[in-house]
Amino acid sequence: MAIVTISQKGKELEAQQAKQVADLLQLPYVPRRGLSLPNLQAQYEGEDVLILSKKGPKLYTGEGKAHEFHLSMAQLRIIAYDRGQCDHLIRALGNETVTSFLDCTAGLGSDSLLVSYARPDIKQLVALEGNPLLAYVTNYGCRHFVHKSEAVTMALRRIQVCAIRFESFLKQATTNSFDVVYFDPMFEVPVKESPQFLSLRGHVLATTMTEDILQEAKRVAKQRVIIKERPFSSVFQSWTPTYMEGGTYSNVAYGVYEI
Repeated sequence: MAIVTISQKGKELEAQQAKQVADLLQLPYVPRRGLSLPNLQAQYEGEDVLILSKKGPKLYTGEGKAHEFHLSMAQLRIIAYDRGQCDHLIRALGNETVTSFLDCTAGLGSDSLLVSYARPDIKQLVALEGNPLLAYVTNYGCRHFVHKSEAVTMALRRIQVCAIRFESFLKQATTNSFDVVYFDPMFEVPVKESPQFLSLRGHVLATTMTEDILQEAKRVAKQRVIIKERPFSSVFQSWTPTYMEGGTYSNVAYGVYEI
């Protein structure tokens, strides 16, 4: 089981906040007592550590630096989008009006942020993350991160992060409750990733796409289901999309399954 603690310089206020977060996540709170993160993690058999500090929460997995919320690749994609460059995910949304979007694999929140920024007409944008610690960090960023661009800040605020596995969420969801349902599962063949994500690989819940999951997603979606994968992925070979966005000159493709 993962644990919750505070930063080395954390005071009583941070300790109280950490205890509240531990109760919220139903995880044990562990006093820091000057221990380094590797030593603290070793005492708890390598479990992930959520650290509360004045600057916000961080997630330590034992690989690289502790992860804290950052715009990551979304920053570069937003800049490119503002310059008029094509973004294949935004094109995959189609030309219909989209008012609701379900991101089944939130992770760092990059895709949800780009969609929220590019399509501010979306009224309901729900992002699901099965790892409760990562969900907490991402949700904190969406609620508190302030960008120099007010439009980016507002795009973050429109994202509703939920700590739940998408399999469970989809089963409970009402038919046709979201215009678009989106998946970015762990690639079968990895591509070069941002340094920020490398420390999280193996700690983000990896779920293989199945026929049942795709059918549930189609039931929940009004317009389309979008899956991000490598162009040659077995996912696209097993279930042929209506059409693909990207892939020809890109390492990734977006398979669009129209309803």
